[in-house]
Amino acid sequence: MDEPGAPAHDGHDHLRHLPDSAAPAVFAAQADVLFDPPAHADQLELAVTRFFAALSGGLADAGCTLVGHIKGTLTAPGHGDLAFHATALAIAPALTGGVAGHITDAVLTVNVIVFGVDEEALPTLVTSAWSRAAGADTAWRRAGAL
Repeated sequence: MDEPGAPAHDGHDHLRHLPDSAAPAVFAAQADVLFDPPAHADQLELAVTRFFAALSGGLADAGCTLVGHIKGTLTAPGHGDLAFHATALAIAPALTGGVAGHITDAVLTVNVIVFGVDEEALPTLVTSAWSRAAGADTAWRRAGAL
């Protein structure tokens, strides 16, 4: 049971001794993404890189002290998968896999674990960064831990 005045760590009693800024903020979601006009592989890679740049700035402004990870996959049915990950702000993500052809739709899966950021603000930081970077119609849905 939490002591009065002790930081709330969303049921993680083993973290009770830590200040709230030391607790992880977690966001996991998927999104259906529609590209009109269709996007080429290099445009998707650029969108992911821009997403990381926008998200890094937003997380830094929100007080991020540590990145556990920022990772995900952009899956284009019939065209391949582009996976990405990073464990620090202000660096380009590592990209693996790839897509080919003209992409009209994809599923974006994102998992973000950071410290020093208000967990309630994290969804907006992530989804806004993607919207600014991708310029594509995107319908988000929260997911469990991915």
